[in-house]
Amino acid sequence: MSGISTIPVATALTDAGFTVWTPTVTEECRVGKARERRERSVSLTPGIVFAKDDRLHDLAVMARSPALTFQRWNPETKRMERKGCPPFAVFRYQGQFPRINDRHLDPLRQAEQRAQPRDRGPHFNAGDEVRIPSAAFGGLSCVVDEVQSRFAVVRLSGSMGEMRIRVEMCDLLPAKTAA
Repeated sequence: MSGISTIPVATALTDAGFTVWTPTVTEECRVGKARERRERSVSLTPGIVFAKDDRLHDLAVMARSPALTFQRWNPETKRMERKGCPPFAVFRYQGQFPRINDRHLDPLRQAEQRAQPRDRGPHFNAGDEVRIPSAAFGGLSCVVDEVQSRFAVVRLSGSMGEMRIRVEMCDLLPAKTAA
């Protein structure tokens, strides 16, 4: 799969019912003679889409099919419709499909959050359960106590009691994330 088809493949696989994710960033570019500004989504990892492995066999069959199409029920027209997907391949290493732990994708999720403009970046409210994937408190779950512009004051509870720390919002991830 080329870098240009990364987002269309992710969209088509999502439409087919797969749980997929690729880190994207919104990029502003100028188009035409008038040089009008236009926003477009670009993948941070061109050519790579991460998929949940619960339907790995179906994904491999779809990648090998000669015509990459699938049928989907359209509730508006009340009939099955055929949709297409750009060609793609499922990565194999030493004859097997490698499985990546969800926690190993945290650096990519953080890179995606950091690439977003501040107003579009992650936003958590007081009471939200989050986790800190890196730094000294890496892997710990905590609760947001208060929000201060681009920072959040989080409460860590442990055997030593409770501790409140101030963390930048882009360094936090929701407590439950999936590929």
